[in-house]
Amino acid sequence: MTFTILASGCGSDHKSDDATTHDGTHSAGDSSSGEDTAVTTSGDATSDATGSTTATVAPPAAPTDLVASILEGGVHVTWKDAADNEDNFVLENKADGEADFSVVIELPFDSVTYHDVNVVSGTGYTYRVKAVNAGGESVSNEVMIQVP
Repeated sequence: MTFTILASGCGSDHKSDDATTHDGTHSAGDSSSGEDTAVTTSGDATSDATGSTTATVAPPAAPTDLVASILEGGVHVTWKDAADNEDNFVLENKADGEADFSVVIELPFDSVTYHDVNVVSGTGYTYRVKAVNAGGESVSNEVMIQVP
């Protein structure tokens, strides 16, 4: 996520705070002829050719302590939310023999549990959860479980 805050200012072309001198450098006190000044309030800053400054958002911390257990005919997954800047979580799994993870569900920020009932008896699954924001994503540990 990028934040840019532009504020109209007079620039450094005059040093007096005297109203008469100040008004003389602008047409009838119009501050729109002054320079635009960008202010970044947090995060890393970069500047582009127009002088705008943008803040970048750091990726969230990865969820920790991912645990899966069998509960009421499904896989109950819990984790610790280690981030304070995630936009959402993405829970993924793959069945034994599959190469790639698939999205199970996208969950809102601050989520720490999900009960997956879309599993097949006699199949093993590997789960992981990602914390996501505009700065990127961070992946938890992986946990394997066998559905009886």
